[in-house]
Amino acid sequence: MRSVAIGMTALTLLAGCASSASDGWTKAGASEQQVGRDTADCLAGAQIVTSGPQGPRTTIQQDRYRRCMVERGYAETPRK
Repeated sequence: MRSVAIGMTALTLLAGCASSASDGWTKAGASEQQVGRDTADCLAGAQIVTSGPQGPRTTIQQDRYRRCMVERGYAETPRK
């Protein structure tokens, strides 16, 4: 159970990093909950865990994340 909580926390933090190039994602008719679920799913699918001298490190493949969101019908909202 602890690992699930840690994983969800990591995904939440990564969501902030993944969306740093834009204000967010929009999809006509999508609820806030659906956007959150799709974002979490795409982030999970785009993450890579690599090992290093300081332990495992999780990174997000930005291209894979964006492609996943676009495939689900979202449009990226550019920065203002």
